[in-house]
Amino acid sequence: MKNLILISILLVAVWSEVNAQALQNVDALKFKELIGKEDAILLDVRTPGEYSRGHIAGSTSIDISDPAFVSRINLLQKDKTILIYCLSGSRSEVAANYMVKNGFKKIYNLRAPALMEWNQRGFALEQSSQMVASTATKYTGQSFDKLLKDNKVVLVDFHAVWCAPCKAMNPVLDKVSTNFKGKARVEKVDVEANKEIAAAYQVQSVPGFLIFKDGKKVWSHNGTISYDELTLALKKFL
Repeated sequence: MKNLILISILLVAVWSEVNAQALQNVDALKFKELIGKEDAILLDVRTPGEYSRGHIAGSTSIDISDPAFVSRINLLQKDKTILIYCLSGSRSEVAANYMVKNGFKKIYNLRAPALMEWNQRGFALEQSSQMVASTATKYTGQSFDKLLKDNKVVLVDFHAVWCAPCKAMNPVLDKVSTNFKGKARVEKVDVEANKEIAAAYQVQSVPGFLIFKDGKKVWSHNGTISYDELTLALKKFL
């Protein structure tokens, strides 16, 4: 019995240490510094209304109160640094602890008073219309197969409308589409509008990229990627 108690204490101690390594609570000054230095995903877990009234530039919006929160969070890259915030620091801390328990490796949470301190220090926020529902094509298995069959080489961008890194890739994809016109098809596929297609090709995170040649998957990449890297990959299959 004593051994079991000792083992339990040790396990709690180990988990606490792992949690401390994976999650750090930082003030607004440190958080702003990290935005400039870290190759990270900036995550806002407030409501769409709060987000539209003012958010940190470049942030991905995933509302912690949304029933889709868990599925959306798990589409983020778990090996990327996450910078997470809300208004007071309470919602973001709950979200951060969930993410640590589900395999995210490094998270910095903007601690209380969180965005209120950010505002007090005069740091910038931007306003925007909250993202609207995706108008992307909804594929069936048959229609997606036809797309692959009708085009010898297809680059597919699996993305989501709430994903800031996905939006950041749009200029790169536009350039690829223009420069490879007549050689390769570039197709954007919204993972939430096309869950069956995303599941069929085991898309684990957004943005995610697949190249198909003659209807068969020949290349994949998770996360953002440079124009040069993307074009180098495409050229191998032309």
